[in-house]
Amino acid sequence: MKRLVGVIFVTSFFGFSAICRAQDCSNWSNEDLRGTYATSGDGWIDLSKLNPALPAGYTPKSFVGAIGIDGWGNGKGWLSLCAGGIQMTMEFVNMTYDVKSNCSVAMSYSLKVKELGITIGPMPQVAVIAGNGLGLELIGMEPGTGPGSQITLIHSRRISMQFK
Repeated sequence: MKRLVGVIFVTSFFGFSAICRAQDCSNWSNEDLRGTYATSGDGWIDLSKLNPALPAGYTPKSFVGAIGIDGWGNGKGWLSLCAGGIQMTMEFVNMTYDVKSNCSVAMSYSLKVKELGITIGPMPQVAVIAGNGLGLELIGMEPGTGPGSQITLIHSRRISMQFK
């Protein structure tokens, strides 16, 4: 009986591991990410870093928006952000990205905060490619750049293969 259980376990393990192989991104390029993405995320931010008149200390933030990726390493888009009960509209500026062979995407961008008339950044982001085709997703993190910087988890899903 022990032998039968062992054979079933080993067979199941190898069968399952064949299904769960890591995605191969060695042939991916910036062009493979081209399209429009719905994006959302949440995290923490110290609003006083944006404007000293705003409350100091970390407050929760969440956002939704859209990002267009052009296939050549550039992008644009917008966010509607709520942080500590304060609503802000932001526009991506100077957005760049680079697809790596390990399925990661290095990004950098600044955000123009319309209500405050300021631009913050550049901010780094690292994302991981999940899926392919129209269902492609980018799961990322804005790690911050030091004490008091924001920390954000981001999920973006391609909704169109078009860049506008």
